[in-house]
Amino acid sequence: MTGPGRGGVVETLRVWANVFRRIYFFNKMYPLSAIAEDAVLFPIDYIRNRSTAVRNLTFAITDKCNLRCSMCYFHTELAQRRTLPLDLFQKAIDGAAKSRPCVILSGGEPFLHPDLVAMVRYAKGKGLPVQIFTNGTLAGPDIADQLVACGLDYIDFTLLGDERSHPAVAGAPASYRMLLQNLEYFAGHRGGTKVVLNYTITPCSLDDIGHALQLAERFALDGVRFQHYNFLRPAEFQAQDRRMSALFGAAGPAVEIEDAADLGGVAERLISFMGTIRERGSQIPIQWAPTLTHDEIRNWYSADEFATCRKCLYPWRGILIDAAGKLYPCSKIHLELGDLRHGDILSLWNGDRMREFRWGLKRGLFPACSRCCKL
Repeated sequence: MTGPGRGGVVETLRVWANVFRRIYFFNKMYPLSAIAEDAVLFPIDYIRNRSTAVRNLTFAITDKCNLRCSMCYFHTELAQRRTLPLDLFQKAIDGAAKSRPCVILSGGEPFLHPDLVAMVRYAKGKGLPVQIFTNGTLAGPDIADQLVACGLDYIDFTLLGDERSHPAVAGAPASYRMLLQNLEYFAGHRGGTKVVLNYTITPCSLDDIGHALQLAERFALDGVRFQHYNFLRPAEFQAQDRRMSALFGAAGPAVEIEDAADLGGVAERLISFMGTIRERGSQIPIQWAPTLTHDEIRNWYSADEFATCRKCLYPWRGILIDAAGKLYPCSKIHLELGDLRHGDILSLWNGDRMREFRWGLKRGLFPACSRCCKL
């Protein structure tokens, strides 16, 4: 966090206020009952290096995608074109349902999965909140109506710029037009589903960041989520390999884009934009992923590793399952923990490898944790 002084204290308080607003906004995903329960359970789980409650169950349900976004870390997986079988999805839900986790469906592009509606319906049938992250190009009226009827809680449409920069970053000329028409339809027929615009910041789309608020106000969306540019410097990849090899005898590859470009000036432009938002007083709820102080933003977009005293708690409460049914600690570090075909989800999640991973994380963030939206 920022250093001592009034400015640092004010910025720190603002960050925690934003964290609270985020929890409140996503209250279906993170109910107060779970937060209260974790006030007692989590310290015990943290000390024991194991977990008794799943709060976040994230599925990359398919490796397929119809776009090739320049900032996407998923390019290698896209070549495999796998889809998670419905029965494995159901097995994971059944194994974790007792602690009532939120279920997040991503990809690839989840709307390319033939059983997307069936997955939402199954999770909702277990009383679990469900959120979908999509590029929006395939979320047309027919499937939108089905998802709303199933009780989908949140859908996040990813925006990468305006009508000019979005197609350039997405690598598809018609992507902005398709997203816009599907976003408009979903917003007009949302029922009980909250529609969120997720603006992914990249060096190519920074100039157009205000377009997200324009669309959110135009369609009266339920929120805008600004996601900081996720990347690792070349030295961080090398340091990650060394750290994982020391712990496990083999590398747990860092899954992120590599960027050695000079990003000077990005931080100050973002800080200026934040000030503009406050002055504008938009009625649209706004989230930042992660919420950072001004000093942290400057560090994030510097040539240095992101230096922070924050802890990552996700591996004690979150699980990532890929399209092959394999478990990983998170989306950034592909250390395989096991396969749903050959084990129970909670046993795999609390196996020796995961407990060793948590132990290593408690000693200090891994190099691959730098610039992660979960910090």
